[in-house]
Formats: sequence, structure tokens, C-alpha cells
Amino acid sequence: MSQRKRIPHVCPACGRIRYLQPSDAAKTKHCQRCHCQQIASLGFQATAAKRGRDFAIRAAANKRRQHPTTLEAQVEAALCEIPSIAWEREYAIEREGRNPYYVDFAIQIGHSFIALEVNGRFAHRQSSDADSLRIDTLFLYFDDVIVLTEEEITSAVLLPQYIRQQLFQTSS
Repeated sequence: MSQRKRIPHVCPACGRIRYLQPSDAAKTKHCQRCHCQQIASLGFQATAAKRGRDFAIRAAANKRRQHPTTLEAQVEAALCEIPSIAWEREYAIEREGRNPYYVDFAIQIGHSFIALEVNGRFAHRQSSDADSLRIDTLFLYFDDVIVLTEEEITSAVLLPQYIRQQLFQTSS
């Protein structure tokens, strides 16, 4: 069997190089990752137009619940190891007359109700006023808000202990 000839194809968005068959290289512009990022918002917009924005937001949260990011899965595994806390992923904050907010993790420790957000480097690469506004809004519903960055999660030697320290430091 002869191996088909492959040619390098450079994604104009991210610069990633893939080796494709000439016919495939002629059909595509972006790599799969950039293509998926580009069409994800279009899927949300189409769903929102057809079923309503509230439905689309809830559907997206349900998908995130079923398919957590790698960082969220690491935090979830760490939370499972911390005794005497109750938590829920993709917790909905219902706001009257507005679309719901979803928090990565809502944690109950005694009488304290804490929001735990997981911020990956790529998804939160641009600090914005919207992030600030979101955190300020979360303080209206939670006793405290903790934001774990990708760097904190990946550099923690023992993630459950690190998260426990963050949680109990704020609930005291």
C-alpha cells in the first residue's frame, strides 16, 4: 500500500500546522479547533433565535455539566475528597426578569454559601469589565466568590488541600 501524499496546511487563525491530503487542504481554511470555536457561537445564536435565549443558555449549561473542561474535572475530583461540604456543578442563579447566571460550583459549608469559578487561561485570556461585573453580581447571591485560575490549579501540589484552604479561609 502506498501512503498518500500530504501537504502542510497552516491555520490562518492560530498558526497550527496540519498535514492534509491536497484535496482536503483545498477545502478547509482553519484547523478543527479554530473552526469549532468559530461556529460555536453560531450554534448558540441559532438555538436562541429558534427557542429563545433562556432555552439556549440552559442548554449550554447542561452541555457544560455533561462535558466539563479538564480544569473543572480536576476541581470536581478535588471537591469529592473534601469532607463536610456540599456542592453542585453549573449551579443556576435565577434572576427575576433576566437570564440565569451559571456558576461553575456552588458550595455549602455550614451556613456559608460560596461560588467557586474555574478560569482557564484560554477562555479568560482577556480580563474585562464583564468579568468584574459578573463577580460583583455573584456577591449578591453568595457569601463569598472564589476564582481559581488555571495556574493555581495546575501548580497546586495537592489540589484538594489547596481548595479546602481557600474555602475554609473564607467561610470562617
